[in-house]
Amino acid sequence: MEAKGCEDLYEHVQADIIYIVKNIPGPGVDLEEFESEFSSGCMCDQMCVENCSCTRFSINYVNDCILDEKISGPVVECNDHCKCRNNCGNRLVQYGPLDCLVVSQTELKGYGLKTMKIIKKGQFICEYAGEVIGIEEAKCRIETNKRGKSMNYVLTVSEHLIHRTIKTYIDPKFFGNIGRYCNHSCEPNATLVPVRIEGIVPRLCLFASSDIGEGEEITFNYAGEEANSVHNLSDTPCLCGSSNCVRYLPHHPIM
Repeated sequence: MEAKGCEDLYEHVQADIIYIVKNIPGPGVDLEEFESEFSSGCMCDQMCVENCSCTRFSINYVNDCILDEKISGPVVECNDHCKCRNNCGNRLVQYGPLDCLVVSQTELKGYGLKTMKIIKKGQFICEYAGEVIGIEEAKCRIETNKRGKSMNYVLTVSEHLIHRTIKTYIDPKFFGNIGRYCNHSCEPNATLVPVRIEGIVPRLCLFASSDIGEGEEITFNYAGEEANSVHNLSDTPCLCGSSNCVRYLPHHPIM
């Protein structure tokens, strides 16, 4: 199995898109909050163990693969403020995407993201990075895309915490990374997980939810945890071709 990722040296196949390696603040986002630090770091001696304050006393990764119980997130990695070593075991996403990803044309869905090497279940693949935008800007962009009959890339991610729900809106249409080419599937082989390292705003990270074979397209369900809800479907036909396809792409009500 491949170890940790590599420096992000990917480029876009389209000249009108600016490549970014991680999220940037967009309209409607509080810049001070976006740049604020999430964690002061753990005090672990060299290697992090189960009682590490960053992992919230439950480890996230084993052999560089996310544990099944952590797929629903949120996940917190160690950062530069931590006393542990760089190979403490709780640093994965921050080392960059896998080096085996290729953007290629699909038969019906435009561009898609494929792997040229086998990816094992639980491995980190890449981020889904873009502009982090506010709720009103997200509504405006979705409506503009709909009127212009153009592809909508705005993604809504909900994190349900004990006392509140945190929503993050990300749009990689004009500023994005390799993850923007990952298509939807009603039977996906990857899952999007919110991961925090240095900041409050999460990085949205794709992890393999099953083994992915060489040459296979990487997909995730745009509906996230509401994947089985028939109440949040758009009027855009789904072309994933899976046996349990619900026929239309997911739609996240912005609220």
